Amino acid sequence: MPTITVSVGDLELTASAALQRHGATKSAAVEVAKALRRAEQYGDSHCGLRHLELDCAQLASGRVDGRAKPSAHRVKPGLIRADANNGFSQPAFALGFPDALLAAESHGVAVLAISNAYTCGALGYFPELIAERGYVGVAFTNASASVVPPGGTKPVLGTNPIAMSVPDGRGGIAFQFDQCTSSANLRHIREAARTSSPIPEGWAVSPKGEPTTSASEALAGGLLPFGGPKGFSIGLMVEILASFFTDSAMSLHTSNLQATVGPPHGLGIFCLLLDPTAIAGDAFERKLDILQTAVQAQPGTRLPGTGKSKQSRVAVNSLLWERAQILAGA
Repeated sequence: MPTITVSVGDLELTASAALQRHGATKSAAVEVAKALRRAEQYGDSHCGLRHLELDCAQLASGRVDGRAKPSAHRVKPGLIRADANNGFSQPAFALGFPDALLAAESHGVAVLAISNAYTCGALGYFPELIAERGYVGVAFTNASASVVPPGGTKPVLGTNPIAMSVPDGRGGIAFQFDQCTSSANLRHIREAARTSSPIPEGWAVSPKGEPTTSASEALAGGLLPFGGPKGFSIGLMVEILASFFTDSAMSLHTSNLQATVGPPHGLGIFCLLLDPTAIAGDAFERKLDILQTAVQAQPGTRLPGTGKSKQSRVAVNSLLWERAQILAGA
């Protein structure tokens, strides 16, 4: 696909303008635009400019409340709840994050629980911000039901991603990952269905629960969890922490997140902050260096996320950039 090089500053300003033009407050748009910009810096247009189109469409339809005012308060000494009130998750995180950092500094551990939020896009955005402040960051979120239990025929869980970022002790990030607990990302199934392409065996089942390589049958049936029962168990853990713990919507009760019209998503995000030195002290960084050396000493290997870099100018899809500017009214 043709690309164009743009500055990340222009990208963020354009995204913010587009969101405000479709109904978001300036404060909400600024926070969401930061996440969209960072996704594009990592080459993830699905959670970047492509997601901007979805955000604007759902702002216009009212599925996400762009004028929602998040609230945050400390429930217990190490637990902060931020309610997005059916708005974007990023402003809710930004509101609760300073108090979560104070709690983690005092107790060595803190939880920032975000409730009733619109889909967050790139989940890894949150633990990365946590790691940049020197803490181990872990995050879970749920999504509309698309994953069947092993041996089942009806989806009960979302792709329920998990993300983690680990600080390197020197102001940077040692490694990070953001991955779903399904055997494949739902967007890959949708893309295969759009182009009438087959999907690999082991990704999904038909409505009858039979293995299928047909993307259209997979969408009518369901995705399989990665690793069979083990992956399903991890998906259940995500559901419990992201939905039940935060008192947010269950995957079972959440309609298609891609649909322009529909009820608010109302999803939850569970963020954990850990002081890496609270128990281990300097040993944490020493062991991290040993692990990095052991991995990097093997040709062709690397720790996850270590190939990422945030450049001041990025190559983006030309068509997506043109659409973004139109959405922004430029």
